[in-house]
Amino acid sequence: MPTQRPYSQIRASDAERERVVAFLRKHALEGRLDNDELEERIGLAYAARYVGDLERLMADLPRPAAAPARHPRGRVHARRRHQPTPALIIAGVALLFISGLPFVVLAVAVAALAVVVGLSMALGPFILIALLVVLAGRRHRRPSPPRWGRVA
Repeated sequence: MPTQRPYSQIRASDAERERVVAFLRKHALEGRLDNDELEERIGLAYAARYVGDLERLMADLPRPAAAPARHPRGRVHARRRHQPTPALIIAGVALLFISGLPFVVLAVAVAALAVVVGLSMALGPFILIALLVVLAGRRHRRPSPPRWGRVA
């Protein structure tokens, strides 16, 4: 019956070596390793046979905190997350009424303008003819002579 070896005694893969080298370079850029130490550790990383050898190269450097384990969410939770709350609905309706006021004023102004344009198109020719008749009547009328001698 074969026994399983500890993780540190498992052979390292090329991808694991590359991840360790990238980790070491990142810490060198942050000033935790000088160039000589970086070169030495990179050489040891590429020569490492086991995962434990790679871990020893990173043991004195801080590692990012592991992300908390995520629990798979069921479909019920995913649907519930997208449903708006009553407070959100009320706020949206209030915002609609508040922000909708300029649109109502604009709609009333456009409707009034449409009524004016419609009436002017319907009654415009009649008004134009009436104006022309009035102006023509003034032009043909002779002005009365001034009355100089009369005192009122």
